[in-house]
Amino acid sequence: MPDHRRLAILIRLRKAARVTLAQMARACGLEGRRAYESVSAWERGEAVPRAAVRTAFLGYLAYTLNLADDRATLAAVWETLVHEWGWEPLQPADWQLLDSGRLLSGATPGRYQLITSVPTSTGAPLAAHLPPAPVPLPPGSRAPFAPNPHFVGRAAELLAIAGHLHRRTAPIHIVVCGPGGVGKTQLAIEIVHRCGHAFPGGVFWLGCADPAAVPAAIASCGGQDGLRLRPDFDRLSLDEQVRLVLAAWQEETPRLLVFDSCEDPTLLRRWLPRRGGCRALITSQRRTWDADLPVATLPLGLLSRAESLALLRRYCPTPQISDADLIAIAAELDDLPLALHLAGSHLARGADTLTPACYLAELRARLDQHPSLAGVDPRGRPLPAPTGHHNRLEQVVALSLSRLDPGGVIDALACQLLVRAAWFAPGEPIPVALLSATLAPRPDPALLAGALQRLVDIGLLLDSAGAYSGRLHRLIAAFLRRLDNDGAAQHAVETALLAHARMLNAALDQPALLRIQAHLRAVTDAALVRGDAIAADLSYELSRHLGEIDQYASAIAYNQRSLDLRNQIFGADSVASSANLHFHGMMLDWLGDYPGARPYHERALAIRRARLGPDHPDTATSVLHAGEIAHAVCDYAQARTYYEQALAARIRHDGPDSPGAAELYNNLGLLLNAMGEFDAALPYAERAVAIWEAQEQPNRSLQSMAINNLGYLRRARSEYAAALVQLRRALAIREEVYGPMHSFVGVTRNHIGRVYHYQGRFERARSELEATLRIFDAAIGREHPITACALSNLGMLALEMGDRAGARRMLEAALDIHRRILGAVHRHTAREMNRLGLLHQALGDRATATRYLRAALAVRRRILGELHHDTANTLGHLGVLLLSAGRPRQARPLLAAALRRHLARLGERHPYTARSLLRMGQVCAALGEREISRDYLSRALAVYTAVLGADHPYTLAARQAQVTAC
Repeated sequence: MPDHRRLAILIRLRKAARVTLAQMARACGLEGRRAYESVSAWERGEAVPRAAVRTAFLGYLAYTLNLADDRATLAAVWETLVHEWGWEPLQPADWQLLDSGRLLSGATPGRYQLITSVPTSTGAPLAAHLPPAPVPLPPGSRAPFAPNPHFVGRAAELLAIAGHLHRRTAPIHIVVCGPGGVGKTQLAIEIVHRCGHAFPGGVFWLGCADPAAVPAAIASCGGQDGLRLRPDFDRLSLDEQVRLVLAAWQEETPRLLVFDSCEDPTLLRRWLPRRGGCRALITSQRRTWDADLPVATLPLGLLSRAESLALLRRYCPTPQISDADLIAIAAELDDLPLALHLAGSHLARGADTLTPACYLAELRARLDQHPSLAGVDPRGRPLPAPTGHHNRLEQVVALSLSRLDPGGVIDALACQLLVRAAWFAPGEPIPVALLSATLAPRPDPALLAGALQRLVDIGLLLDSAGAYSGRLHRLIAAFLRRLDNDGAAQHAVETALLAHARMLNAALDQPALLRIQAHLRAVTDAALVRGDAIAADLSYELSRHLGEIDQYASAIAYNQRSLDLRNQIFGADSVASSANLHFHGMMLDWLGDYPGARPYHERALAIRRARLGPDHPDTATSVLHAGEIAHAVCDYAQARTYYEQALAARIRHDGPDSPGAAELYNNLGLLLNAMGEFDAALPYAERAVAIWEAQEQPNRSLQSMAINNLGYLRRARSEYAAALVQLRRALAIREEVYGPMHSFVGVTRNHIGRVYHYQGRFERARSELEATLRIFDAAIGREHPITACALSNLGMLALEMGDRAGARRMLEAALDIHRRILGAVHRHTAREMNRLGLLHQALGDRATATRYLRAALAVRRRILGELHHDTANTLGHLGVLLLSAGRPRQARPLLAAALRRHLARLGERHPYTARSLLRMGQVCAALGEREISRDYLSRALAVYTAVLGADHPYTLAARQAQVTAC
């Protein structure tokens, strides 16, 4: 029997075309009430149709399923029928029947329908014919290349692509494949401007030569000059921008996507929409594609000789030039479209001095070498040339260059720009300002425009739009790079791009960096082959950018390349290498590997102290970084020493009210907060905020950090209303600077959720904490200490709300993450054990609760000390366990010790102190000391009422305890 799995393509095609079984039966010439059962059995492999149905079934595939214009899919389906039904393969006569339309003429009326237009979801028809000239694109389109006024021919390919893109049945996407220079990209540009109007959702062009740059290209489609997905789109993280664009592309709105120079099936599989109204046109040298990709292939060959003549005639329209001369040129250039375009541009601009005969003679006499332009297959073997001749692009490029007069001002500038453009990312539009910056001094804008137009006119620079000067074909760029004999042009490009990237990194301008990321990668990669100091600098700046957009693996890799080079050039103890060491430490810090990060910061600090001295500003920055990582690993004494040293140095250099000092005030306030010294922390936190508020143009990132940390301190001090004011301010700034899905936004929302939790506003707390967890999962992943903290906070909220199973799941997961990443002796690990002790106490499992609480107490005593409020909390929890076990005399010393610590550190007016007062009241009641008990309980109720309000659950519990005791 036939294999039903292979025949499933028939069902998919029929359903995609919205054809019923009854319609299929009629199309195949079957009559009767049960005809649909017969054709259904064919599709399921339960029956084989008679050979007499073969011609009718071919008509069904071609016209009912609309495969007439998709010969590749039709042939593939028929090949399946040959294997499964034993039918004869398609013969030339079958194709002639399709071409002639005779399959239609003899058919029963209404049996077949040749589709000439297909309504889109918006109701606009997609015409089967093409408009004769380019048509304006829909608003929001991202098509960087203007239509080529010299485009000729390719009529069959244009119609085939247009027809395929209008299909509703798989495969709906098409790959235009062929060797380099054959005109794949120019054909795609023509399709965009001739068919793009039929896609009301817009046209979006993606350069795929550098797979790593594709996410940035996708993200660029969603901004204000594209899809306009959100007003704050440019401030979102790269991952969130990409997610939003991909989601839009899977809507039913018809859109046309162009994947230019896509050679990697994995890349296409990752980014190609699998549903919705998008259609994709892919250009590639690859001819074969994996079967799971919904693409058909259209091999693109050389132009016909008639098309080559027509193309040259576009450049040389005068009748004085004979067809024979142009045909000879086309033959010499082997009908390669790019070479013909260059030759035609060259002839057009030199029409007053250069005849085609002279041009042909120069071509044959002066240049006889041919670099491979036909491309290679995936194994590196060259693809054959259709005529048996090598393509000679280098001859054309060199001859075109010879038409530039180095003695002329504009032509001399054009020569310089051209060789510099070759060192940017091939095939990517180059910003005019960046290309201009490669020249010193920068050229006059009018001269610059004239030189760029000159390059467009002679056909070397492909025109682009907006602020982009154009782009170079990757094969032309490779040839032009050979002209940079002394490397001066490459050095100029590297220097300009390095300065630009440094400026953008300092300003944290990630949108601007994303727009040049492809060039930064390409220039850096080319420099790294050489392996010198500027290569190290470029690699470092690229790593900084990648780290800011959460591409940690790539950031670490480029930073390591930079570090290796600097160690080799300057020595392992160089000041230059210290920057890489700090950055590597920061990457590990951001990834949650605090212990792993610390040696990098300590080593960098040692280098700068030895090379720069203790009073150098860069040494102060190193001391700051060393303090931050000591803080993260709970080495509070060392962190405080480092912070105070760095603060003193910055005050000496910049003054006590400088932004540098503000950064240290902020850190000291945060550290003292963690140490439980709230009163000492507050002046530092407030001063940091005040300094940033006084700045005319403050660093918004650092300002929001200071405001966030002041809100965090207010929360720790139980000043909840004031905390929310600061935290909401910080949240507004961080969402403006980073977008709503950045990890810094998650940190602030976590604090807000905790405030709501303490206030007893549990539903609002859950909403904030769940949002926080989603942000962290997306930005830094689940396996991160910060994410684990959010998970733990959500678990404690679940415990308060009665979801003990959910609380246990989240708290145990948080403990597991902290133990694996931070180790057993860490503040976060101790907190999770403390919280699991409370959970098991609520579950009635005193033994497990005691084990967790004792382990937490040991860590807290070691890290935080005996007087810390967290240590007091765990002491109090252990006392409650003894009290609930009927052992009030053993419980009293622990509860009394907890109360003394809370009063000493937090004062009377704090919820932790109120809880200790309440517990002392309960233990005194259990011991029969009613007067003392009432006093403690009254004090606890007063604090809860004043701080949390009369209706807070804790206040109600305290009031009930007072009633019970009386």
